[in-house]
Amino acid sequence: METVVYLIRHSEVTPKANINNISMHDNSQIENEKTILSVSGEKRAERLSKHKELQNIDAVYSSSYVRCLETAKYIALENNTIVNVDDRLNERKIGQIGDMEFREFSRLQTKDFDFKLAGGESLNQTKKRMVEAMKNILMFEAGNRVVVISHASALTTLLSSWCKKGFNYDDNIILSYEDETIIDGRYTAPMVFKVTFDGMNVLNVQYIDISNI
Repeated sequence: METVVYLIRHSEVTPKANINNISMHDNSQIENEKTILSVSGEKRAERLSKHKELQNIDAVYSSSYVRCLETAKYIALENNTIVNVDDRLNERKIGQIGDMEFREFSRLQTKDFDFKLAGGESLNQTKKRMVEAMKNILMFEAGNRVVVISHASALTTLLSSWCKKGFNYDDNIILSYEDETIIDGRYTAPMVFKVTFDGMNVLNVQYIDISNI
């Protein structure tokens, strides 16, 4: 019995939510979780919900971050269903970044999935909870068409479970599945990947081009 899962990165966020502005003060994680979609992000999320691939969806799952919930609501409304919130789908916690530039932090994590800051998560820790969440979803939604809304790093860790991993000249991660590029080191918002399962086994992984929405 085949199950189709659409892994979706949330839509575009407000400009003030630039990740490089994250500081080490106590409220930075809360601010990150509460970041909202921009006006254009809301419009793109609504247009995304009309995409032919995202019709006849049986279930929608989302990170607890506001930007994911705001993206998920359009798909849920379009398909007359509800949004199931699972904080295992949340973005990896950055922790106390201090004076380190985010680009350097990201490079260190990408090269070493066990690297983490104080109060933060490694990519391997993120991957573990993402895989657990996906296993639960596959058990509950066997044979269904499912949407999962999450974040760039969290989705990358999950996709790395099934894809071949490499790096470009800028040390950005590249993922490929059967010689097809799934992630090329660049991320857009939103972004869609289609994964087909037979039980718990992956049959295919695709990048869905939504550049025209």
